[in-house]
Amino acid sequence: MIFGACMRWRQLLLTFLALLLFQSEAVHASPEPPSAAFVSGVIGHRQERPLSCESRSAVDLAAFWGIGVAEEDFFATLPRSDNPHLGFVGNVDDPPGSLPPGGYGVYAEPVAIALRRYGLDAHAHRWLGMDALREELAAGRPVVIWATYRMLQPEIASWTAADGTVSLVIQWEHTFIAVGYDAEGVYLIDAYDGRTHYYPTAQFLPAWMQLNEMAVTVNDLLPNHPYTWPEIRNRGLSPWPISVPVW
Repeated sequence: MIFGACMRWRQLLLTFLALLLFQSEAVHASPEPPSAAFVSGVIGHRQERPLSCESRSAVDLAAFWGIGVAEEDFFATLPRSDNPHLGFVGNVDDPPGSLPPGGYGVYAEPVAIALRRYGLDAHAHRWLGMDALREELAAGRPVVIWATYRMLQPEIASWTAADGTVSLVIQWEHTFIAVGYDAEGVYLIDAYDGRTHYYPTAQFLPAWMQLNEMAVTVNDLLPNHPYTWPEIRNRGLSPWPISVPVW
């Protein structure tokens, strides 16, 4: 009798736990993105300086969200550093393909912070992944990604900043705005010429992975954004936090 009752309670408990697990998975499961998607309304422009691709991609992304800013103004707001995770490395007018300590570029975190200061809910990512990229595009949100010019695959190197931080660097580091995909590849607006190019996934993914699938996404406009960049400069406010996280 007691044994039978215990078995029934055990069965009920297992059934209850199974239902909880099923409900939890149902709540957290993400629907599969469609097999193809394209975000219209993103207008690309050619970068104005040899190594200003990050600023060009950022301002074209901002324009999609209704925020107008000149490329030179955005570049001027980026901090300078010998660590690309903290600021722009080197001279923006150095030849393309340069490596630190010469002109190089800047990574996702400073770009995302600058976009947030302009009023966009921007986030920096490492190892974003193809699934998440497709989900963003299917939701109508273009994404800035870091890869290499024409998806070249030169040798990956390391660079040690003055503070001892080691970063991955690569020749021909470059940014694009991802605006669409299909079953075979992705559509990217190239900051070099402002045009939309199509790359097969087998060509795109290895190039994107060279810098750890780095990206900047934007969810929406930030609510009640208090200041524009001219106001920040005119009021003498510091646009940067005391420290910026390093990956």
